[in-house]
Amino acid sequence: MTYAPLRLEDYDISPTHGFLPSEPPLRRLPDPYYAPWEDIMDRFNQYLLAHHIRRLVRKMPVLSTDKLSTQAEYRRAFSILSFMGHAHVWGRNGTVSEPASEFLPASIAVPWVAVAEFLQLNPVVCCAAVCHWNWQILDDTAEDLMDIDNLGTIHTFSGSLDESWFYLVTTAIEAKCARGLNAILDATAAVERDDMSQVTRALHQIAYALEEANTILERMYERCDPYVFYWKIREFLAGWENMEEAGLPYGVLYEGVDDTDTFSLDNWNSLFRRFRKYAGGSAAQTPLLQALDIALGIKHFPTGERGPQSSVAEARSKLQAQGVPEPPTVNSYLVQMRDYMPGGHRRFLEDLAATCRIREYVLLECSDSLLHMGTASDPRVLLRQAYNGCVDLIKTFRDKHIMIVSRYIIAPAKNGPMSPQRVAVPESSKLMPPATYMQAMAKQTLRLQSGGRMGGDSLSADPTMYPQTNIAATLKSSEQPVSKCPIQNMLAANTRPKSVSLQAVSEAQDVGRLARKLEDGAVARGTGGTDAMQFLKQVRNETAQTRI
Repeated sequence: MTYAPLRLEDYDISPTHGFLPSEPPLRRLPDPYYAPWEDIMDRFNQYLLAHHIRRLVRKMPVLSTDKLSTQAEYRRAFSILSFMGHAHVWGRNGTVSEPASEFLPASIAVPWVAVAEFLQLNPVVCCAAVCHWNWQILDDTAEDLMDIDNLGTIHTFSGSLDESWFYLVTTAIEAKCARGLNAILDATAAVERDDMSQVTRALHQIAYALEEANTILERMYERCDPYVFYWKIREFLAGWENMEEAGLPYGVLYEGVDDTDTFSLDNWNSLFRRFRKYAGGSAAQTPLLQALDIALGIKHFPTGERGPQSSVAEARSKLQAQGVPEPPTVNSYLVQMRDYMPGGHRRFLEDLAATCRIREYVLLECSDSLLHMGTASDPRVLLRQAYNGCVDLIKTFRDKHIMIVSRYIIAPAKNGPMSPQRVAVPESSKLMPPATYMQAMAKQTLRLQSGGRMGGDSLSADPTMYPQTNIAATLKSSEQPVSKCPIQNMLAANTRPKSVSLQAVSEAQDVGRLARKLEDGAVARGTGGTDAMQFLKQVRNETAQTRI
């Protein structure tokens, strides 16, 4: 096959910003036709806090996507529909007895699916929605416009600084690693020309980009608190695949898209087929790390399985005997995550895998006997050092990622919410006559037992949006309320308790939430629905084994 050099622009990739758009994302759709969407986003955090999201989404009209004209407008539409869609599914409507929603109204589902089809990715929150297309530049005169301290987010679920910083770390890494993408193409072309010195220089450029990425990743701890992330942010980023424990055993129905209004309640198989299951936002959805893996020939195998292990000498012998091998084997989960990337970025990974042979070149050029005899200035010694340096930096990056997952997911899950006692006597009670105070506490208890205070839209509203203080999340499984989904009602004969004692509330564990305390030995699932630690450790180990 004749080699044809790749151009980043052909895949909607920016030479200066990498997988981010070259220009800052739109902060508002220009056509007033989309005012119903933008009006909700103008006060999105307030509506979510006040438990109005589901009511507002149900009242929204089903808007056409025909008035979206540019790539930037489609990206903006996808991002805000993702925020509204996940707020509807996971927002709980403020009702302490209401589970996650298994039903996505047509006002969100229909345009979200249409926009997703245009952008060629799945209609669910993904890395692109919250990181790639959700940033703004704070100072247009700054020396480094894409420095993390000069970036801000456009939207968040929680309205917290912690959530903004969590997204911006990824955004800044993507921007800084644009240099690395250009260097990958330079190295690929140099391999075809047999230009060893240029391959080495390009590998040094990749290493510089990875050093910056490692430095930025370490800053995650500066402004994102693990407790806030796990208990107040993370659930909104979850999808609806492998989420039985979080209240979505079958996935989510997209009204108006999958004929959800035509199924027969007597035909459960027909209904099951209409549920959609998607993973949530995950770092595995960024094309950057997958591009680096492909460029350096780092192979990943199905989680829990070990790929064929061979020494460098054996790998070199096979290359010499058989020529250039097939593109690297990849973990099936990583392949699946490409469906959560824009179409151009996914095609770039596929074409890169078909053309990039950097590792093979290093293996063939750097024989063990020569390297033992060569001097430190030998070009082939320098080539191997440059290659191994890149592999080591990716391994370091994955070590840091594992540490972040341990601190931001595993530790909070094991420690529990550590929330304050909900029924503690406030200081103000000392100013109230005993009888008056007891009446007030009795009313408070009655409100808790009946599902919280009544919101302004006549829907029950939880006193707080956060799961660690959500009364419904502390009910024992035997006391869970009737689900609004007919399937769950059919499979589980749940009954609504007539009353819930405060003692039962305080002693029970969180049930039906992604953010909950885990017992010893329980699996901490990522928002993508996988066993996060098992997957990350295997990917890290496979990276380390790639050194030559």
